[in-house]
Amino acid sequence: MKRLTVDQEIALSVGDVTIDCRVASVDAGEAALAPVHPDDANLLPAASAGASIVFTHGGRLVMLRGAMYRATGAADLRFAETAGRSGASSSAQQRRKAARLAITLPATIRQLDESGEPFGEERQLVTRDISIGGFAVGTGFGALSAGTLVKFELILTSGAILAGTARVVRAASEMSGLAFEDLPPADRVRLAGFLAGRQTRAPRPAAAVR
Repeated sequence: MKRLTVDQEIALSVGDVTIDCRVASVDAGEAALAPVHPDDANLLPAASAGASIVFTHGGRLVMLRGAMYRATGAADLRFAETAGRSGASSSAQQRRKAARLAITLPATIRQLDESGEPFGEERQLVTRDISIGGFAVGTGFGALSAGTLVKFELILTSGAILAGTARVVRAASEMSGLAFEDLPPADRVRLAGFLAGRQTRAPRPAAAVR
C-alpha cells in the first residue's frame, strides 16, 4: 500500500467487473478510491473480500488483493490489502499478470523512421496474444524486421483505445511480436485491468500430471 500515491490511477477489480479509479487518499493501510467515471461504482457490490487493485510502480506492474467496501456514498470506495502476503507470492502474481493471453483485438500499426516520423501505409491487423509488456500480431504479409519501431492503436473489447509506440522484438513467418516502448501510464493501468478481468473469467487449466 505504501507504493500508492494520491491521484494515481489504478484498476479495481471485483469478480468480472473492473473499473478505473484514482487514489483519493491512503491512510492506516487503507486507500480511498474515487471512480474515474462515477456511474461505474454502481457496477460493484456494496462490499467484497475478493477485490484486487492493479497499478504501475517504478515502471512495473503491481497487483494487490484485499477487501473493498462503500464508505460515505456509492462512489466513495475503500480498499484494504489482505495482510500476510509474502514477497514471493506477490512476485508470482506479477509473473502471472505478465503472461501472454491469447486475445484477438483490432490493431492498427504504422512504421516510424529513426526520427520517429511515420512512413509507409497504415495496416489494420489483429492481435494473436497480448500481455502487460507487449503484443503479437499476424501480419499476413511477412514479419516486420526485428528492431522496427511502430506507432500502434489497440481497441479493447470495451471500445477503449490504447495508443503508443512499440518495437518489434520477435519475427517469424507472417507474425511479429512487439514490446511497448511508450504507453501512457493511464493506458497501461487500463490494459492491466483488462487483462486481470480476462484472467478472472478464464477457466483454470487442468493440473498437470508430474
